[in-house]
Amino acid sequence: MIEFEHTLFILLLLSSVLIAKPPRQRWAVILILVSVLLVFIPPAQSIQFPWELFLGLIIPLVLWQNVRRLVNADWRGWNSVIFWGATVLIFGLALWLGGSLNWIGAVLFGMIAASMIWRAGEPESGSSYMSQVGPLTLIFLLTEVEAAIQLPNSYAGGIFSGAFFGILAALLGVYLVRKAPERWYSWICLGQVYLAYWFSFAVGVSAVSAAVVSVLTFVLWSQYDQNVSKRQDLPSPLNTWPGFGLVLALFLLLGWQAHQTVTTLLLVEVLLGGLLGFGVTWLGCRLNIPAFHKQKTFWWAGLRTAALLFPALLIWPRDLLQEPIQLTVAIGISAVVIGLSHLVISRYFPEDAVPEV
Repeated sequence: MIEFEHTLFILLLLSSVLIAKPPRQRWAVILILVSVLLVFIPPAQSIQFPWELFLGLIIPLVLWQNVRRLVNADWRGWNSVIFWGATVLIFGLALWLGGSLNWIGAVLFGMIAASMIWRAGEPESGSSYMSQVGPLTLIFLLTEVEAAIQLPNSYAGGIFSGAFFGILAALLGVYLVRKAPERWYSWICLGQVYLAYWFSFAVGVSAVSAAVVSVLTFVLWSQYDQNVSKRQDLPSPLNTWPGFGLVLALFLLLGWQAHQTVTTLLLVEVLLGGLLGFGVTWLGCRLNIPAFHKQKTFWWAGLRTAALLFPALLIWPRDLLQEPIQLTVAIGISAVVIGLSHLVISRYFPEDAVPEV
């Protein structure tokens, strides 16, 4: 995997561990800070990683955790949409004018930073579509953008084929939940996502679309089956120590391998990013934006935002995106996935039938 993709995967892991809520969250914060500090330590030797295995292991897990939010997500009003767009532009403009990022990298980082800030403050039962843009864009950049650019017609067909496999996997999961003992519930929920992803990957269609559709189908369809809906709550693997520990361990290892040399410009960027994060949080609280007004205190929200942005700014790849086509396609696919999810849920599932997850 090239350096750019390596760093994107680290950012995906980072965005996952920072919004996870495992037991004893203070210990989790300490472990994340220790992991970030390892970025400053040069690795003794470069390690070759089985990237396809890592992607296949982590992406279904992250998609399950994220797509659960899509079930109850909405636009949270035009104020939220406009403020999110302004945040993207503010971060992008600041980093572009700083000179260390080209405008493409600056805009992409601004989008990811805004999504991470939104996700940090939103409850799962009241999430927004804006908080999904960053993670989905990272995932599509990592997995399917090249195929979409080189073979657009074939990839478009692969999306529908992947969606079909996702529906089949979800229906199989619902069937197994009906028949299996309750202790297997969590394993079946996650297993059907991995089945959709790996089967679609093996036959050469969109594995990410398959996984997204399998989660949406399973969550929504299961609400109409009393035998399923009476089972345990939907699992949230990144909010448990085993799931959180797996993602954090990979972040620690890969962050150490992505050693960064500290420069004056880098420190200035980190300081500027932290100040911008405080400013966005303060303004969001003042404007009563839903992603901010439920935070405990302004200072806690601001510190959390700064903690999110520090490692992201530290490891963000400088001047590696030279062509806008990759970013454009990844954002476009993410927007299509979010838009179609919104249309399907709003049209076929009345609001009172959508579960609180």
